[in-house]
Amino acid sequence: MTGPLAVLLVGTPNPELQALGKSFRKFGVSHRHLSAGEDGAMDAYFQKGLADALFVPTLIMLDMDTCDPEPVLSLLKHHSVLRRIPVIIYGQGNDPERVHLAYRLGATCYLPKPESWDTSMPHFCSYWKKRVALPAIKVEDILATNPYPNQSNRKRH
Repeated sequence: MTGPLAVLLVGTPNPELQALGKSFRKFGVSHRHLSAGEDGAMDAYFQKGLADALFVPTLIMLDMDTCDPEPVLSLLKHHSVLRRIPVIIYGQGNDPERVHLAYRLGATCYLPKPESWDTSMPHFCSYWKKRVALPAIKVEDILATNPYPNQSNRKRH
């Protein structure tokens, strides 16, 4: 049995990202966007209480063409709760070096950007919504875990 699919998109806003978001809406996939250009955006989102209590991702997608996946994956993989969330790195083409880098960094998979997200979305949804058991993570789990020992946990009021 699988749960709902909630995708956090990480990348710089551009027409391709907008097309992906539009396709997610069309196929009923809950999603949020986090700009890769903001320093510390992932840290702020997950550690400083900015995560929406109604939206905790069950899948994270990193756009390799618009952001450096290494710092994002480093944050996720060193956090005892966040490391359970599958991470897809996606980008242009199927270059073996890019694929190798994605897996070396700890991504769950590398996905070449399709020509059309609308055309690919039925297969994407079938796999991630129906075939994969995604982690059940609550915002309280994230906020209660502090991977930074020199900072105090910040709770939502």
